[in-house]
Amino acid sequence: MRRLKSAIVVAVAAATLASVGVATNPVDAQTRGKKDLYVIGVYEIKGESPLGISNFDDGAKLAVKELEKKGWTVKYERIPASATAAASQEQAWLQVQQKQPDAWMGMGSSGVFIPVGPKVAVTDQPTFGLSSPSEGVKTGAAGGDNIFVVRPLNEQVYSKLLQFVCTDLKKQQKLKEVKIALNLVTTSFGPTVENTVNRDIGNYKNCKVVNTTTNSFSATDMTEQVLSIKDSGANVILSANFPAPSGVLVSQLRQNGVNIPFVGGASLNLAVDANSVPNLTNVWASDDCVPELEKDAKAKKFIKAYTKEFGYAPNYASAQMYDAVYVTANAVEKVGHDQKAIDKALAGTDYDGVCDFRNDKNNVLGRSVTIYKYAGPTDKTKVLVKKVNVEFVPNEELGAPTTTVPASPATTAAP
Repeated sequence: MRRLKSAIVVAVAAATLASVGVATNPVDAQTRGKKDLYVIGVYEIKGESPLGISNFDDGAKLAVKELEKKGWTVKYERIPASATAAASQEQAWLQVQQKQPDAWMGMGSSGVFIPVGPKVAVTDQPTFGLSSPSEGVKTGAAGGDNIFVVRPLNEQVYSKLLQFVCTDLKKQQKLKEVKIALNLVTTSFGPTVENTVNRDIGNYKNCKVVNTTTNSFSATDMTEQVLSIKDSGANVILSANFPAPSGVLVSQLRQNGVNIPFVGGASLNLAVDANSVPNLTNVWASDDCVPELEKDAKAKKFIKAYTKEFGYAPNYASAQMYDAVYVTANAVEKVGHDQKAIDKALAGTDYDGVCDFRNDKNNVLGRSVTIYKYAGPTDKTKVLVKKVNVEFVPNEELGAPTTTVPASPATTAAP
C-alpha cells in the first residue's frame, strides 16, 4: 500500500551546512519552464571527509554542462553532508525539502538511508538513493513511491558474488571445496550480506563459510581479523566492507602471507583508487556500472568527456549521477515540475545511458553487476570477468523487514 503523504512543516533557521551551487540562476517551482531543471546532490567531495569522493559531484556537473549546451537552464546545488552520520544527512534533507528541487540525490550509505528515508517518504519529493539497503525498497520501512534506488540491492549484488565464488572462481582456482572467510562491516550492510549468503549458499555443492569477521566502517587496524582468517583454513575471502577498512584488510593480509583470492564490492575499487591496496594480486572487485568496461559509443563518449573535464577516469558513482541527472531531465521535459508527476514518470524509467536504469516493482533502478580483476599487481586496469543481470527480489525474500511503518515528521536534526 502506498504510504500516506502528509504535509511537513520544516524549521531550518539554524541550518549550518553550506550549499555549493553551479550553473544558472535559481528558478522556483511555480515559474520553471519545460527546459528548466533544478537538482540537488547531498554528498561530500574529496577533502571534506575521509569518505568524501568527487565522482558524484563531477558526474552531475558534466551532465549539467551537456544539458546547457542542449538549451536547458539548469541549477545544480551540492549540500555537503556525511554519508554515515544520520544527523548530518537529515539536516541536509531539511534544506532540500525547503528548496523543492525537481529531484535530489543523497543517502549514500545504509546508515543514513534507513533513518532518513522514512522522513523523505512522507513527502512527494523525487529522490534518488545512492545506497541500496533492503529497507529502502518501495514498500520498505525506509522507502516510498518517491524514492528510487540507483544501485542494485546489496542482496542482489552479493547473491551474484556468492554464485561467482562458488562456481566460476572454484573452477578457475581448481578448488575441491570452497571455504569462505566472510568479512562484514558492522553497519546494516554487513548483516544483510550475511543473511544473503546464509540463504543462498545451500544452492552450491562443496561451498561453505568457515569464518566470519566484522569491523567498523572506520577501522584502521585489522590485525585481529587477519589472524582469524589466517587460522581458519579459508581459501577465499568474500568481503562486504567500506573502502578504508577494505584497503587495510587486503594490505595486512598480504603482509601476513595470506594471498588467497579476495572478492569484494564497489568499496574495494574505491580503496584501490585511493592507492590503499598496494598489491592487486588475486583481487576481484565488482561494481553495478563500470564505464571503462562498457563497449557502446555512449560510454566511450562519456569517459572521454569526463576524463578531459576532470583529469581522472570516471567510476560507477560518476556514471550513475550523470545518468540520474539525465533521467530527471527526461521526466521534467515529459511531465513538468509537479512532484507527483515526476515520481510517476521516474517509476516508468527504462533508460539506456552509461549505466542501464530500468525500474522494478521495488523502485530499484540498477540492473546488473560487473565483476572484474586487475591487470597486474600494481596495474589498476580493470579486466572484465563477467557481467550479470540481477533478478527482482520479492518482498517476502528480502533479508530486511519491508513492512511499511509510519514515519514521524522531520523537524530539525539532532545535535
